Amino acid sequence: MKRLLTVLLAAMMLVSCLHALADSEFIEEIGLALDFDEIQAKTLNYAMMSNDGIYTHEPYLALTNITYFNCSKEAVDELQQMLEAVETEEELEQLMPTIRSTMGTIGCFFVTDAKTPQEAGLKETLPEDCILTQFGTLGKYSYYFLTYPVAQILDNFGLAEGSDERANVLSDIRLVQSEVLGLLQAAKLSEPVDEAQSFIGRVLSFESVDLDGNPVRSSDLFRENKITMVNLWGTWCVNCLNEMNELAEIDKRIREKGCGIVGVEFENEPIEAVADLARKIFQENGITYPNVIRPSDDPILSDIGRYPTTLFVDSEGKILTYPITGAAVEDYEPTLDKLLAGEAVETAPETGAAENDSGEYRVIVYDTDGAPVKGAIVQMCDETTCSFQKTKADGIATFKVDTPKVYDVHIEKAPVGYENNSEVFKTLDTYCDINIFLSKAE
Repeated sequence: MKRLLTVLLAAMMLVSCLHALADSEFIEEIGLALDFDEIQAKTLNYAMMSNDGIYTHEPYLALTNITYFNCSKEAVDELQQMLEAVETEEELEQLMPTIRSTMGTIGCFFVTDAKTPQEAGLKETLPEDCILTQFGTLGKYSYYFLTYPVAQILDNFGLAEGSDERANVLSDIRLVQSEVLGLLQAAKLSEPVDEAQSFIGRVLSFESVDLDGNPVRSSDLFRENKITMVNLWGTWCVNCLNEMNELAEIDKRIREKGCGIVGVEFENEPIEAVADLARKIFQENGITYPNVIRPSDDPILSDIGRYPTTLFVDSEGKILTYPITGAAVEDYEPTLDKLLAGEAVETAPETGAAENDSGEYRVIVYDTDGAPVKGAIVQMCDETTCSFQKTKADGIATFKVDTPKVYDVHIEKAPVGYENNSEVFKTLDTYCDINIFLSKAE
């Protein structure tokens, strides 16, 4: 829940530069479509929707922001082009004042199956002058629109009190807020889609080989364990390697409970080219649990595009809970213990962060084949400030800060040939690595 509050408050101060959704696109995580063309035709400046996706699974909560720009769509496009052309940190710093004075989040709509907004994570930490309006219900889901106060946004825009320009922009923002709420009141609602939910109950069943080419069947790997942790990883994945040592220790402890770990290795190169490296990784980290090569045509594993990802399956391979994405070693054993005790597992951790000792935050961007992506613009924000960096040839963008704390990280702009990933990731409160994956454009 802290993640939602942080993102909402950060958006109040400085909105992330996300790309607009198609003007009447159906947002499946939210469960509605909104024809933003109808609003855009009435506005003085440019406004857009940007989908932040699912924040929690239990209770379910998904969010979409409304962003207002103190300029035209053409000027926004020019700003995006300027960001794409940035090559150095100095150039980014020079561009930051323009970004801060150009845009702000003026509202968001969200859906939740919590009984109240407070249970969904909306508590007294939100500014008192936010207005929360429920605009619909469908089954167990409730739909809300949160209207943000605009005084801080107008101040960020540098619009003087009493000026005609401030009055015009204020009127324009209120028009957008009012029109959005009006459309939402009449919107056709659908049950939201939680893609992670689709994993639960499916049976993971595959045939593969180990590093030595020996045939392996998943049924043989799972049969002797009450619960098996299936950990998808690769030798190229920084966060995967960072958790290996702890996975070895976890494996020893959970064996005493009749459980175990199976590594499923996804490589960008033929396994023959990296087999020696994989064996060295196992030896250095004390890994003794079985590892197999990911079958490329498996219908479940093929749906997973981020690494590491961990699934929990029973002795027959049935998936028991949401996939855990990221090196979330602190969550593995508590999740397993709850499953062994027959307790409900509340939510899948959404951090992909793994601590490092480099003295900086590193965001590593890969494509779904495991190759580094050069030229992706990465944004890292706290409650008041955002920084931008471009990934280099190794796919890494680095952020040096004086005070380590939790930051929001996302892809601001994917390079040509890749689809944008607008998901917001959380850093740890210390220096860490985050892996982000981009799909290739069709």
